[in-house]
Amino acid sequence: MGLIRILDPQTANSIAAGEVVERPASVVKELTENALDAGATTITVSIRNGGILSISVTDNGCGLDPDDALNAFTRHATSKIWLIEDLDTIGTLGFRGEALASIAAVSKVTLKTRQPGDTVGTQVRIEGGELLSHGPTGCPEGTSILVEQLFYNTPARFKFLKKDSTETSAIAEIMERLILARPDVSFRLLANGQELVHSPGNNDLLSAIYAVYGKRQAATCVPITGESGPLTVSGYAAMPDGARHNRSGQTVLVNRRWIRSKTVTAAIDEAYKSRLMKGRFAFVVLKLDLPPALVDVNVHPQKLEVRFWKDGDVFSSVYQAIVAALNEHSGILAPEKSATEEHLEETSENVITQNMQLPNETPKPAYDDISATYGPNNNILSLHDKAADAPAEAVVRTDKSDYSPDKSDQSAPSYEQLTITSSSYADTVLKVADLTEARIIGTLFDTYVLLEWTDELLLIDQHAAHEKIIYERLRQARREKREQMIQPLLSPQTIAVTPAERIMIESEQPFFQSIGFDLEAFGNRSVILRTIPDLQSARIDPELALRTALQLLVKDRPSGPEEVDELLYQIACKAAVKAHDRLSMLEIQQLIADLIPLENPYTCPHGRPVIIRQSRLEIEKKFKRVL
Repeated sequence: MGLIRILDPQTANSIAAGEVVERPASVVKELTENALDAGATTITVSIRNGGILSISVTDNGCGLDPDDALNAFTRHATSKIWLIEDLDTIGTLGFRGEALASIAAVSKVTLKTRQPGDTVGTQVRIEGGELLSHGPTGCPEGTSILVEQLFYNTPARFKFLKKDSTETSAIAEIMERLILARPDVSFRLLANGQELVHSPGNNDLLSAIYAVYGKRQAATCVPITGESGPLTVSGYAAMPDGARHNRSGQTVLVNRRWIRSKTVTAAIDEAYKSRLMKGRFAFVVLKLDLPPALVDVNVHPQKLEVRFWKDGDVFSSVYQAIVAALNEHSGILAPEKSATEEHLEETSENVITQNMQLPNETPKPAYDDISATYGPNNNILSLHDKAADAPAEAVVRTDKSDYSPDKSDQSAPSYEQLTITSSSYADTVLKVADLTEARIIGTLFDTYVLLEWTDELLLIDQHAAHEKIIYERLRQARREKREQMIQPLLSPQTIAVTPAERIMIESEQPFFQSIGFDLEAFGNRSVILRTIPDLQSARIDPELALRTALQLLVKDRPSGPEEVDELLYQIACKAAVKAHDRLSMLEIQQLIADLIPLENPYTCPHGRPVIIRQSRLEIEKKFKRVL
């Protein structure tokens, strides 16, 4: 007898379900996406014990007729596509026809649905993939699906579930993505009867950002708009003061579908490259709209990754749209907050706290105890009654001022309540051109230029400002391949090099010439240097400039614009005036004049601020003139 045998349907379906249903959050994702495809404008998700005990998804969509309600649980049954050619024009979130069948194979499912105008609805009950009942029932218009005892029949998968609060956190993250993707839909998430997430559904993306991340984050955002051929880019990007410590604030939506894309992430990083310090990441909610035929969403089991028709065009469009938005709203930030305010801002980000365990949180039962917890004599109603008296799951929002989950009847925040507009950020910044009206006081510690402007004190870091000026000039000259980038030396200079450095110079001669160095070998241990990059009024020792380039080449041959920019920055840094270099009044005036025409004079090439503001009010508070 052969060793290969055909698996029974239950085993095959349970294995296949693993590709779609990894955890309760996967169930919520699939069911809410089905609700959106059904045209729902209000979706309520209610979970118990992190979704392990039960998940209920209710919507006001188009509903299903009796036949479709039953066929929906058949594997590879879908209303989204008919032929393989339809994959080229997918406009729905779901299309494979696997979700409901996979969920039903590893849980107990009750579906109630009614189409508008029908007098009676349909109920379908399935347990472990087996149909228990199918018939008429009374229910509201739309669809309600109750998924109970997830993975009750697959112990291998059940034991890998996390504690309730962690699973609830993953579900909340799914809901927050949906809120940002569909601001026209009102979403509500309840965990053990406690409201965690609620969005207004007023079709305003800024309101959705507020509902997910809070008022402070929304207040740093400026609108993004851009269009290139068939691709439209829109959304919101936070100015540098809205940056975060990780990428959790980066949301990319393609045709209203949340996705991950290395191309888009690289474009975001490039747009913010010289605006953020190392270790800080941009906050962006980015919407890409393009014809479905130009994007392939069928390349990942959970549809999290896509392929674009032209990655280069997508990169360019995203980069240009973000840079244009940042340049339009860039300026000198408002006076910095106090340390207490900064601490409150860090702790008030509207994030779901993961892996928190309240003293009374019910641990997930071991698989051996499933029969006792989920057994036939312990019906779901009695379990719900017990859970309702228990403390809510340890999933909280720490921003009590902006969001109070303790009040389950709290209405969702509305756009009118925010007092935030797309131009509000511009009202808080000062443009560098305004410095021409400021009074120059002098310098502090021979490092900071002091200016008086209306009721504020402005401080310019003279080194950061000068290196930014030099750096931008070098970049511009290199982009335009101008001859002015070359500064001839009055007399050629002979510089000693090691044999390894000499070989490097000979092999990378075109590269050295492209950045302004004209040099040739002279003997075995020296080179003759005739030109260096033109730094205009700045001065740098020719040998120091060359050795800066050699040091970077030894580490890593600059193969792209980013590496070349790093070299130009290093040269600019060494050529710029230093802290403790005393500047004359004319040099200060020239420094300010040179800042004004720059595209982004507000941060140095590595993201440090060039100019900061201190309000008169804060100064007078320190002197107790104002209490």
